Amino acid sequence: MTISETDCLTGYVLHTRKFQETSLLVEFFSRDEGRGSLLFKGIRRQQKKQLSSRAELHLFRKLSVQRVSRGELAVAKVIESLGDYVPLVGQAAVVGLYVNELIYRLVGRFEAQSALFDAYDRLIRTLRVTPLDLKALRIFELAMLAELGFGIDFRFDASRQTTIKIEGQYDFFPEQGFRSLARPEDSGFSGADLIALGDGIMSDQGAKIVKLVVRQVVHHLLGGRPLKARDLLESPQS
Repeated sequence: MTISETDCLTGYVLHTRKFQETSLLVEFFSRDEGRGSLLFKGIRRQQKKQLSSRAELHLFRKLSVQRVSRGELAVAKVIESLGDYVPLVGQAAVVGLYVNELIYRLVGRFEAQSALFDAYDRLIRTLRVTPLDLKALRIFELAMLAELGFGIDFRFDASRQTTIKIEGQYDFFPEQGFRSLARPEDSGFSGADLIALGDGIMSDQGAKIVKLVVRQVVHHLLGGRPLKARDLLESPQS
């Protein structure tokens, strides 16, 4: 049987779990088809010819895979690993697990998200060089929400239907956005910091703001259900 190019996917493994006695069920995130499940039959057999393929199904390794059958659960095999593989370790791996869970929980199945895939690809490559690049993580989070239709407008005051003022103080509500505080003396997000984020400037303070507002949006989208990987990120650095 000849397999067409449309049956070849480039992407990353988000999650794996055992399936029956010898197989793996893989949640795969590809550039062309988004998130979907693939079954790798017999790949857990302890035979020499299977070991190389199984080893390639690591998290954060960019792969080319081929579907050899379609249906409700497509059967696939690994074609090759793309590029040099440098495993994520320590805090970089923690960030990667958190991002994988975000995609797994928020991205619909079989929805092509090419821009999101490219943002994920950039983040993984960045983490291989700078293990705890939190600004890169925040940039990815914003890109992900924007691609899913929940982009955050850092320049708009939803309460007054006008632009954020540099001297203002603001609170954030997931379903509305930023709202000016009733009393100027109340402490909130600085208008100057929000405007900088709207201009694409990710300062240390801006990264802290993004962390807080993204957390609220994700909490809202998940209906309050917690992210398992988030606890791993709870440290003074993150």
